[in-house]
Amino acid sequence: MVNTINRWLSKVITVLTSAMLVIMVLVALWQVVSRYLLNDPSTFSQEFLRYSLIWITMIGGALAFHTKKHIAVEMVTNRFSPGLQKTAHFAVLAFLILFSIIVMIYGGVWLVSLTMSQQTVSLGIPMGYIYLSLPTSGVLILWFCISELINASAGTPHDFDQTLDV
Repeated sequence: MVNTINRWLSKVITVLTSAMLVIMVLVALWQVVSRYLLNDPSTFSQEFLRYSLIWITMIGGALAFHTKKHIAVEMVTNRFSPGLQKTAHFAVLAFLILFSIIVMIYGGVWLVSLTMSQQTVSLGIPMGYIYLSLPTSGVLILWFCISELINASAGTPHDFDQTLDV
C-alpha cells in the first residue's frame, strides 16, 4: 500500500514539475520575443519564472529525496559496520522528520499565514501562495521519510521506479 502511494505520488510530482518546466520555457521564450522583437517587454514573465522555479525546486527536491537522486555524503557512514549504518540511517530519518515538521511545515505554515495579505507586484497573487511550496514539500518529505521507516522496519526494500514511467 505504501509503495503504491509512493509510486502514484512520484508520477504526479513528475508530471506536475515537467508541465511547469514546459510552461516556464514557453514563458521565457515569450519574454525574449516580447523584449527583442516587439520592443515591449513582458511585465509578468520574470516574476512568473522566479516563482515557478521556487515551486519546481521545492517539489522536485522532495521527489529527489524519495528516489535517492539528491546529493548524499556517505563517505563517513560507509566506513561503519552494517549495524551502525542502519542506526545512522534511522537517526538521519528521525532528524529529517523533525526538520520537515518544525522548519518546513510549521515554519512554512507560519510564513504562508504571515504573507497571505501581501501581493506580488506583476502577477497580483498573494505571496502566501509562493511560500506554500515550503509546507507542501515538507509534507511530501515527511511522508517519504515515514514510508521509508515503514518499509525498513517491515524489511521491505525501498521501491521506486528508476525511470518513473509516466
